Amino acid sequence: MNGPFTVRIAAVAFACLGLAACAWGVGHPEGWTAASANSWTKDGQTYSVATQAFDGTITDLANQETVDMLLRAKGAKFVRSDPYPDCPGLGALMTFGQTTAQGSFALLEAFVIRDSTATLITYKRPAAQAQDPAAMAAMRSAICHI
Repeated sequence: MNGPFTVRIAAVAFACLGLAACAWGVGHPEGWTAASANSWTKDGQTYSVATQAFDGTITDLANQETVDMLLRAKGAKFVRSDPYPDCPGLGALMTFGQTTAQGSFALLEAFVIRDSTATLITYKRPAAQAQDPAAMAAMRSAICHI
């Protein structure tokens, strides 16, 4: 099949090569609004996806991401780190609390390593707000690759 349709498919595939959020299997929460190529928002919450080359272990990544989160999110405090509940052999989930002038927040960071690539999902919500089911489903899908 040649023509405009083939050209559009090739253009989309080529564009996705340059965007981390286009990594197949890494989606976003359904019903959320895109804030950028790798970030979505809804009701004071943010959800972002990043990928990076990584040749270490899941423990190495957990250590690196703990330090990175504490440096990146001013006022963040480490709460806990666990194997990802729905697929404990694949990924991990870290929980942080953050207090800023804008209020108190819960920060969840889930991550997995596949084929020397780390996928990092950060979900931030007001601490008093319940977890958004669409955000948790998107995170589970990306980490457990279902």
